[in-house]
Amino acid sequence: MHDGLVSEVGRDAELGHCIKCGREIGPDETICAICNRAGMATPSASQYHGTVVVAIVLAVAALAVAASLSLRGVGPYAAEVRDVAPADPVGYAITYAVTNTGTRPGRAKCQLVALGAAGERLRVRSTISNQIPGGETSELTETIPGLEVKPSSVTISCS
Repeated sequence: MHDGLVSEVGRDAELGHCIKCGREIGPDETICAICNRAGMATPSASQYHGTVVVAIVLAVAALAVAASLSLRGVGPYAAEVRDVAPADPVGYAITYAVTNTGTRPGRAKCQLVALGAAGERLRVRSTISNQIPGGETSELTETIPGLEVKPSSVTISCS
């Protein structure tokens, strides 16, 4: 009786199930004879996986093309510092202009760098501009907090 139980367990481990109806089938089959009445060959697991990989690669490529097209005509951005003035409580207000040299509206990500007399970095401030129409300039003011002395110069770069 014990031997019969072991052989039943071994046989069940070798059996698979039909992917359509769930009936027990052999280990090398994916679909039962009832569901495959025409007797057509079924795809192998590697064919299924290959199809999924191709679909994923095509989807990623399509997303890359869509992202590229959506950003076309935005920027680059030109920027210049126009004024540096004290700000309360401790810091300096930097007035700068950003020009969208592209044809479509976009927002510029800018980095203001306050430099000391020896050219050392005193403080850095990152900011994102409001939406700037293509071909237009926007003047903005950003405060760099914590500056106790007026910087020798302030550089700006926008992307």
